[in-house]
Amino acid sequence: MPPRIARIFHIQVKTHKLTIMLSSLAPTTTIAELKAETLSALQSDVAPNSLDVDAMEPPELDIQSEEDFELCRAKKDKGKPTGDFEVLGPTKTLRDSGLAGWEAVFLQPRDRSTGDLLPVQYTPPPMYPEEQQEEVTQSRTAEASNNKGKRKAHPDENDEE
Repeated sequence: MPPRIARIFHIQVKTHKLTIMLSSLAPTTTIAELKAETLSALQSDVAPNSLDVDAMEPPELDIQSEEDFELCRAKKDKGKPTGDFEVLGPTKTLRDSGLAGWEAVFLQPRDRSTGDLLPVQYTPPPMYPEEQQEEVTQSRTAEASNNKGKRKAHPDENDEE
């Protein structure tokens, strides 16, 4: 059975430690329209003080027009990302580009002087907060050392009859 085509797309555009959520997009939305929405979100002043200055540095993004970046998707091998990215064509629609309903795409900036694409920079969030991460790894090693497998029955316990 072929994969089910999504009626509405919810696309996450990721760069550095920033994720832009573009939701309720029609399957006929082009990648160029997606780029325009991304640029609008990057240039908006909706929450200028929302970044925690102590927690992270704001990303160094020098994006002023749609020509300053491309949207790309991660290439996958057996469902796992390979670290390579393919640029999405601006004339293709979301449906024709093969994107899933909740797929993440990545922002790949261009060097303004040469026009060459720069590498994708994205840092995934940690699985656990930093304080808990140390506790979890310590407790897992303790569990592994205490786990000695199943208890073997002694021969005299089975011969009680």
